[in-house]
Amino acid sequence: MIGTLTHRIQMICGDELSMLRRRMYALGWQDFHEGAVDVAATAMARKPSCVNQGVSVDVVCFALGPSAEAAAFMISVAMHVHPQRSPGAVYWEEADAWAQAVAGHGWFSVEPRGSRENASGRVFHYALIGEARTPSSPRRRGWQKLHLPDLHRRSCNPGPSIDSF
Repeated sequence: MIGTLTHRIQMICGDELSMLRRRMYALGWQDFHEGAVDVAATAMARKPSCVNQGVSVDVVCFALGPSAEAAAFMISVAMHVHPQRSPGAVYWEEADAWAQAVAGHGWFSVEPRGSRENASGRVFHYALIGEARTPSSPRRRGWQKLHLPDLHRRSCNPGPSIDSF
């Protein structure tokens, strides 16, 4: 079900997801150091849920300070339940599909880092694990790889989230 839903999200929001991914990769090139940028974020416009009527979805991507000269990327997916909707009938796994859709076609693997409830729904946190090819990818002349650390070795602290804004 998640794979089918991820494909549906990519079909409906493909251009926006591609733009969000490019902005996320650009965040990884920020000047992270003490006294400067600690974390950078980009977001996609709020979308209606693909399977839950009365639910909307916010997606925020974060680039955290470098570890071994690589940026770590996180995704937070907030699912907001409209007041007339019962949270008990919401298919919360849709958040996993949104994270997979942001990660792209095999560019990253998505590792859940926890969730928490808020007044209007739930926020799910994910780490992107693996190697991202940026506009300097070796598949094109003069491009380079952006290597990401194995985030599963870090604590399960999901880092900043849209809850903290």
